[in-house]
Amino acid sequence: MNEVIKNILERRSIRKYRSEQIPDEELNSVLEAGLYAPSAGGRQSPLIVVCQNAETNAELGNINKAAFHGRMSTGNVYVSKDQPSIADDAGIASGFYNAPTVITLFAPGNFLYSAADCCAAAQNIMLAAHSLGISSCMIARAEDTFSSEFGRRLREEWGIDKEMEAKFHVALGYADGAQPPAKPRKGDRIKRVRGKRD
Repeated sequence: MNEVIKNILERRSIRKYRSEQIPDEELNSVLEAGLYAPSAGGRQSPLIVVCQNAETNAELGNINKAAFHGRMSTGNVYVSKDQPSIADDAGIASGFYNAPTVITLFAPGNFLYSAADCCAAAQNIMLAAHSLGISSCMIARAEDTFSSEFGRRLREEWGIDKEMEAKFHVALGYADGAQPPAKPRKGDRIKRVRGKRD
């Protein structure tokens, strides 16, 4: 199988990490992949902020979980039984699942395609990470996380322009446990239209 397609098919979201940090050389390769993500008009608008400070990530992870407002899964509706999310297990303390590296993707708040550009960058980052044996998970609520007092203070410390909004987080690290198997793909999600319209 083509290695790129194999990488896409094998990647999983991981929500339980060891404390071991990612080597700089591998992290730099992952970040470069993020820089090469497609962006609207080739503007390259996303700003990729990498935090490897355990205390900062723990505080931001707690804020991220609080922004979730405790909406819990039910017996029939859940995120994952193999890799529980904060929606599945109230005992999980951090919205970042204790990942040693947390990336936050910022983009201009007044640009129509900021979220789409950040999604593309996140996907590149996660696929590059998987190809190097690094686990990942894309996490929402970034805007809420950085709207907190602590988040606003960090933005100032990190010198992030006020026009930039946090869009998504990506947790990176090494999985604590086995990677879960792929869920069976749902049918009827592809529609093909061929030929000329009458």
